[in-house]
Amino acid sequence: MTAIKEFDRLEALGLWKEGPDAQRREVVVSFGDATLVLSDIHNRPLTHWSLAAIQRVESSKSGTLFSVDAEALETLEIEDPLMVSAIGKVRMAIEMSRPHPGRLRWLIGLLVVLAFGAFCFFWLPGGIARYAANILPEAKAVQIGDELLSYIEKNTGATCSNPAGQRALRRFEDRVLQDPSQRVHIAKMGSRPSVHLPGGNIVLNHTLLSQQDSPEVLAGFSLMEYAAAMQNASVIELFTSIGIGETLNFLGNGTISSPALERFADQRLFGALSRPKSEKLQGLFQQANIWPDAFAAQANFAGLSSEGITPQQILTDSDWVALVEICSS
Repeated sequence: MTAIKEFDRLEALGLWKEGPDAQRREVVVSFGDATLVLSDIHNRPLTHWSLAAIQRVESSKSGTLFSVDAEALETLEIEDPLMVSAIGKVRMAIEMSRPHPGRLRWLIGLLVVLAFGAFCFFWLPGGIARYAANILPEAKAVQIGDELLSYIEKNTGATCSNPAGQRALRRFEDRVLQDPSQRVHIAKMGSRPSVHLPGGNIVLNHTLLSQQDSPEVLAGFSLMEYAAAMQNASVIELFTSIGIGETLNFLGNGTISSPALERFADQRLFGALSRPKSEKLQGLFQQANIWPDAFAAQANFAGLSSEGITPQQILTDSDWVALVEICSS
């Protein structure tokens, strides 16, 4: 061992006591092969102490007391500070070279805790949200969407319900979205043009009717929200937004608290506008045979083209007039 080689010529005097009833005896202390050698004044070895077993018992003005047993029955007192320091250094080197299975277990435990923490922080919220969305029955999604719509109406007022306008709106849905699970609503939403909710609800601002001469812009915002709902699964966004606690509560009893729903509705209404990938939206325009030009200009949406699209009428003139008047009493 390097530490022993460093002190292999070091010697010092000490007072050795072989047992509790023995007299203290002056000895010469030196380092041997993994041992501390105690010799008489004629350099005859009296005993060997294992360096790994040496324990420091106490220090006093007269010197430092060492022992090799837990009860300190056999002791050695050394006054020489250099020898005391050398014994301490050698003991530390031996301790450092020993295997420490406890430390390994501690390190493994720490790594497990860190891995579990990372799992909880990075995967668990999204994983639980996806699981809840996957097991959500369609009827329940529609129910949640209708509840969210009621919270939206707290800020916008009731959605427009003129009967003739509603009939025209249903024909507009069939023509543009071509998906019976989607339901379009018209409301006065200030400056926000559109928003989509779980359960297939799409809410469009009445200004998209009153400030336009044709339904192309209205159709464009409908398709944009539809594309965003498909791209980012609005039910997953809902469960992600309300947090793990509310999601676990839903998994347990099938309900989401009113405050959580209201917060999500406010996020939807006052948050950033949905921006799906242009490729996805372009495909919907092509499928519906609607030119995207008017919408792209109104929404400042790049990446859309009319190339290859043969436009077809969205609504008859009478249906368009009825739809424009949907908010009239």
